[in-house]
Amino acid sequence: MKKLNCILAGICLSASFASAETIEWSAGSLGGGWYTMSAGISKIITSEYPDISIKVVPGGGTANPSKIQKNRSQIAMGLDTVSYLAVNAKGMYTKKHDKVALIGQGLSDQILHVVRSKNSKYTNVADLLTKGEDQRIAINKVGSSDELVFRWIMEYYKTSYQDLKKRGFRIVHGSYSEVASQFKDGLVDYAVVKLGVPGAAVIDMLLSRDGEVTTLPANLMASLKKNWGYNSGTIKKDTYKGQTSDAITGNMSTALIVSTDLSTDTVYKITKAICENESKLENVHSSMKFFSCKTATKGASIPVHPGAAKYYKEMGYINN
Repeated sequence: MKKLNCILAGICLSASFASAETIEWSAGSLGGGWYTMSAGISKIITSEYPDISIKVVPGGGTANPSKIQKNRSQIAMGLDTVSYLAVNAKGMYTKKHDKVALIGQGLSDQILHVVRSKNSKYTNVADLLTKGEDQRIAINKVGSSDELVFRWIMEYYKTSYQDLKKRGFRIVHGSYSEVASQFKDGLVDYAVVKLGVPGAAVIDMLLSRDGEVTTLPANLMASLKKNWGYNSGTIKKDTYKGQTSDAITGNMSTALIVSTDLSTDTVYKITKAICENESKLENVHSSMKFFSCKTATKGASIPVHPGAAKYYKEMGYINN
């Protein structure tokens, strides 16, 4: 009988694993905060609900909404501004992403870091892009939200990759770790990345090589806000080695986006697991210190998934 019970238990356990729902989670570039956040949050979810299996894969802020729309991924890290553009077919999105919904936003601020080495020629991005020749820049991968913002900046200064290359610029695209390595090794003098503060890649850069995070010009910031809804943020002095003053720069709020094809029950479980483990999020990544499910849908840039809405309504966080 004991042997039979063991066999039956084994069969039941196998059936449980077999019935687990597998979800692909599109994060950010390897070495970036989003990847760390995605891996950490997914562990919280699967520990609460073993019937959900999550596979974390690299992604990017601008690519992730389309991965959701095409059902290549079912959940992803996103950005408030970019998600809005995708759902409403604006900017670089030519078709409405009607399968993209929200679990919550405000997970962390994604601050644009325009880093310069101490011995670089230009102290701000305006002079770099309008006057520069033979300069070397590393930027996150094409298709990332970091690179999208850099395109907006180039557009404001009436330049482009083609124009910069004609002026002798060397432009390298890569993951956060690759950008950091390029900067540390002296292969580039400027780096453009968008990360939660403090960003591990930027800490690595500035511990290895003297430099600073620069302030974006006020007229540039006003244009980015007007044309793209891109908000401003502040990197406080002493955040990084060599950071002797506050840097005023760009900011997007991190959102957790999800496919409308995922069931109400599954998204309810995911939302519940995150919200009932809020105290653990700061340990996953310090930038999530101030996230609160109570305000996760306040000023939502896109529709909230019914599963998430169900949990928030039960908790009294939303009323309709």
